[in-house]
Amino acid sequence: MFRYVTKRQYQKGWESMNRHDYEAIIRQFAPNFEVTFVGDTSLGGSRRTKDAMRRWFQRFFRFFSDARFEMQDLAIDGPPWNTRIFGAFEITATVLGAPYRNVFIQFVRMRWGRIVSYAIYEDSLKFWRVTQIMSGRGIVEATAGPIADEPTGSNL
Repeated sequence: MFRYVTKRQYQKGWESMNRHDYEAIIRQFAPNFEVTFVGDTSLGGSRRTKDAMRRWFQRFFRFFSDARFEMQDLAIDGPPWNTRIFGAFEITATVLGAPYRNVFIQFVRMRWGRIVSYAIYEDSLKFWRVTQIMSGRGIVEATAGPIADEPTGSNL
């Protein structure tokens, strides 16, 4: 039963992403969390504050305004206090009028139904190439530095 509830929660999170409702994801974060998008790109790096995550999601959806995510595989293991989730996905979008397609995996760790960490590993070369095209067409944010946590001392 626990795995079924966790699977449904995870699927609902990705349904929210397909609606571009990233606040639904942010609400699932534990008070102390870490999110990492692997790669030295404008979306790369780690974040530990909800504000930084909001700015990250906003940037992501500026790049991929019609992004859709399709889950290819899912595995859940562990007890409620140390749940591990693996998801494999395909993202499709339109970038500057051309189709964009990429694959990624996500590793999530949850504690009592709250996200304590997740990491996304995407085909970073494919992502980097599209950011170079965007930058060449005047979208300079595509090659900007990663979004970082602000030193506020708060995780609000």
